[in-house]
Amino acid sequence: MFDKLEELDRSLFLFLNDLHTGFLDWVMTLFSARLPWLPLYISIVICIVWSCSIETKREEGAQQRRKIVFKKRDKKVIFTILIALLATFFITDFFSNQIKYMVSRLRPGWDPLTCNIARVIEDNRFSYGFVSSHAANVFGLAMLTAAIFKRKWYTLLIFSWALIVSYSRIYVGRHFPGDVLFGALFGIAVGYLAYKLIQLLIQKDVLRN
Repeated sequence: MFDKLEELDRSLFLFLNDLHTGFLDWVMTLFSARLPWLPLYISIVICIVWSCSIETKREEGAQQRRKIVFKKRDKKVIFTILIALLATFFITDFFSNQIKYMVSRLRPGWDPLTCNIARVIEDNRFSYGFVSSHAANVFGLAMLTAAIFKRKWYTLLIFSWALIVSYSRIYVGRHFPGDVLFGALFGIAVGYLAYKLIQLLIQKDVLRN
């Protein structure tokens, strides 16, 4: 059973990894890197500090005026969310790497059955691939922040971004689809638990005050 799943995973990898163009090589290498997304992370932190809403006011003649209002969140709330965000990143990154060494599954560029076929367009250094730290990190971030902001457009965008980042790891030849899938599930679980912990801590603090 496990051997058949591994064989299916390799076949799916080879199919997805072979869907390439010169333009996609550049795009997927960009998505696969961490540093280009620093402005996104900074923007998310700003949105955690400042909440944004649209305020509607009725004027004479039944006219409505809408304006964007920025409000700074409570300091304790900000601190709690930022700690949860850092904890989510640390847990997903640390434990995904621990799982790698426990499972010891070779990456596509080193797997004996795919090393001569896989297109590896990123550094092909030796290491293990299950589970994907990239997928765990970005889906943990997506889950936690989507639960915090509660905006449909943001949820759609952040999960789409996480999906493309995760797919890019297959495209550049660093992970099998199974590595990415279980990394994403791990990240979602950690992000969800972090959000529930935030709720618990904030509710307790409100009751105490």
